[in-house]
Amino acid sequence: MTAETLQAAYNRGVVDTRLDHHDEQIKATNTVLAKTVDITAVLTATVQTLTEARVTDAATRVATADAVKEAKNAQEAQASSAWSPIAKLVTIVLAVVGVLGFAVAAYALFI
Repeated sequence: MTAETLQAAYNRGVVDTRLDHHDEQIKATNTVLAKTVDITAVLTATVQTLTEARVTDAATRVATADAVKEAKNAQEAQASSAWSPIAKLVTIVLAVVGVLGFAVAAYALFI
């Protein structure tokens, strides 16, 4: 048998100590990996929710923009529409009848 040197004994002690704590280190690593998987699942669900919200928000904005555009076009069409010839004629006839009616009433009142 050969005598073990101090360095060899030290090295053997270091290796033995590492092996003594090896199971604890593996358990800790597995725990960290499990937590990482759980966090990743939560983050994935959050990203999915945010993506769905963004798509819904975009669709709402497009629908609102279309509704505003249609309302503006309808308002501009109504504001810029000219009177039809029949509407002008009816307005003139009613105005003349109103003036004549007032004149007749005034004439009858003062006679």
